[in-house]
Order: sequence, then C-alpha cells, then structure tokens
Amino acid sequence: EFNVATRHYGVTRQGNFVDHSDPDPLPGQNVLSVVNPDLPESDRPLLKSARRKLFEARSQRVRPHLDDKILSSWNGMMLGAMARGYAVLGDDEFRTAAEKNLAFLRKSLWDESTRTLHHRWRDGERDDVQLLDAYANLLAGVLDLYEATLDSRHLEFAVQLAESMIERFHDAEDGGFWQSAADPDELILRMKEDYDGAEPSGNSVAAMALLRLAAVTGREDFKKAAEGTLRLFAARMNQLPQAVPALLFALDFWLDDPRRVVIAGDLDQKETRDLIHTAHKVYQPTRLILGTEGPVDEFTRTLKAKGKPTVYVCTGTACKPPVHTPDQLQPLLK
Repeated sequence: EFNVATRHYGVTRQGNFVDHSDPDPLPGQNVLSVVNPDLPESDRPLLKSARRKLFEARSQRVRPHLDDKILSSWNGMMLGAMARGYAVLGDDEFRTAAEKNLAFLRKSLWDESTRTLHHRWRDGERDDVQLLDAYANLLAGVLDLYEATLDSRHLEFAVQLAESMIERFHDAEDGGFWQSAADPDELILRMKEDYDGAEPSGNSVAAMALLRLAAVTGREDFKKAAEGTLRLFAARMNQLPQAVPALLFALDFWLDDPRRVVIAGDLDQKETRDLIHTAHKVYQPTRLILGTEGPVDEFTRTLKAKGKPTVYVCTGTACKPPVHTPDQLQPLLK
C-alpha cells in the first residue's frame, strides 16, 4: 500500500515541497498530489485501502475552516458573468444559473419593504452592513441579465436598486459615492474608493451602471449621479489612468450617445430570442439592448412589433428602418 500511495501521490524521501523563494524550504516534506493517475488495475484496491488510512489519520487533526459566506457584491459579479455567457452563447444553463442566483439574492439578502440590500448571508442569517460595492455590483449584474433576457421585471428591480444606492451612498454636494452608508455611531470617517484593483471600485461600477440605466429609462437623476462621479475623479483619470480602468470604461460610455438596439416582440418566441442573441454577438461596449416593456424611456415605448418580432437600431430618437431577422440585423450592428 505504501509503495502504491507514494507512486500515486509523488512522495519522495527528499520531499517534493518546492518554494522558489527559498533554496531549502521544507526538506523531507511532501505535499500530496496526483502525479501518477494511471495505476494498473491490480493496484486499485491497495490505493483504496491506503486512502482510507490516510483519511483516518487526517481526521485526527483540526479541520481547516470553510469560508462559506455568501456576499451580495461577489454574487452580483457572478450574476453578470452568467448573464453575459447566456447572451453570447445562448446556453440555457447559464440563464438558469443567473435567474436562480438572483432569486436567492432577492429572497435572502434584499428587504423589499425597506429596499435594503444586505451584504453577507450565512446559515440563514444576514448582516446589517451597508456597502456601496454590494449595491453597485448587483445593479450591474441585474442590468446584464435584463439585456440578456429583456425581462422587464429585472429592469424594475434595477431601478429600485439604483434609487436605494443613490439615497444611501451618493454625495450630492461633492459628487461620487461613499463606500459605506452614513452611521455616525460606528464610523470614524467615510471614504470614497477610486481604485480598480482585483475588483473594480464601487464608484466605477456605480457610474457605469447608472449611465446604462439612464440610457434605458431616460432618468436624468441617474445620469447626473454618474456624471458627478466622473467629475470628482477627473484628475485621477487624467493623472493615473492605469489605476481606474473601469472608470475610464464609464467615461467612454458617457462621451457619446450609446447605440440602442430595441427589440419588440413576444419574449417566449424563439424568433425574438434569436434576435437578442444576434445583437449580443458583436462586442460593442457602448451599445445597449433593451425591450419596449417596463420602465423604459417614453420614446422606446412607441416602438412596436410590426406583426412579428421587430428590431430598431437607434441613436437617441433617430432609428434605422426596422428589421425582423438575424440576417437583416447583423449589418446594422457594424
């Protein structure tokens, strides 16, 4: 059993632990990893027995802690990734995962009565921490899901999130968003994060999400809050742009009226879904895909399906002639 286990897991007398920063890290120490998976069939029972003994020995030690908390901020980013995967690839598994994820977040971390988004959930309990990152990332993810499905319920929720985010974190006087909600009993000071590191800052995500939502709904208050954020960090973007790439993305979106692909039709029809996926197949970061139902702007509500699923490619209130098939839509996206 010992000989089989050492071959399978790469155990050596001199040790296999390698740390390139230390020429002699842990002599004689081994980290188990499967280096020889193709054992002969006759060795399988020996390996099974050895694994059982190894596990029994390991069970005598304290188990490592498991970080199983659920954060609304990180789940918002995952929601957006799943939604974009569905939009581009048309794989229903991604949409199912995204819809399921959002349903859990709304049930467990969102308080409908107070329009409060809690940040952490674990074992059925949620905290009372209010963070900009939670609202901003979930808002961005919900907008991605709306653009992928055109389900007006997601757009309605996005509006609620945006309104609550502005109410709790926006600095109307100087611009930008505070990282945490006002609570003088607990906070020594409030900060406005502006660094896009491993995760984009809450200000960058909030600015981009609000600009997108403003272009869909026509809400000037959303646009003004985003513009104030861009102005607050204008010097930062000019002097150290590599520190704020996500904010530069929002600036690029703001510089021109976004192209809008308006799709009118029954969302249960395959023809309508095919048009949505076609619109997503061309990467255009300053383009929006929206439907005609829910809290969209007044002009968009005037665009109707003409007997079958219909697409209008517009900038502002100027639209190209409507089309009805993916082949007709593709040239308009160039």
